[in-house]
Amino acid sequence: MTKHDPPSNPFSTRHRMILVVLALALLALLVTAARLEPSSRGFGTHQQLGLGECFVVQQWGVRCPSCGMTTAWTRLLHGDLQGAVAANTGGVLLCVAAMAAVPWLLASAAVGRWCYLRPTASLVLPAVAVVALIVVFDWMRHTGLALLLERIP
Repeated sequence: MTKHDPPSNPFSTRHRMILVVLALALLALLVTAARLEPSSRGFGTHQQLGLGECFVVQQWGVRCPSCGMTTAWTRLLHGDLQGAVAANTGGVLLCVAAMAAVPWLLASAAVGRWCYLRPTASLVLPAVAVVALIVVFDWMRHTGLALLLERIP
């Protein structure tokens, strides 16, 4: 820190607890995904949790943008990167982000300030936009919309 940097205010106990709860929630998602068996279809792994089939798949027979996310997490956590990317590329990015966020959130809570990286709108919003675009393009790849768009003059 230089003499021109503003002093960092330590997090309140409430702020620290929120970070711990967020870290534990992400950890619970990661542990749950790691304990599931990835669906051979590339989507539908969430059904092992008692959840129903995707409404979009039921109604129209095509995948929705989030189809395959649980499968992607499960495959990635089982060490199958290629299968994870095939299931849902955006899901892979979100899983990696969750894996990185758990220790970062816990470390930040422990020391009472942001460790290494302070989340700002100029950092978070572009990252969210990139993941959203990847999810949309991945969905287009899975549904054949990319081929349809190529035919439009």
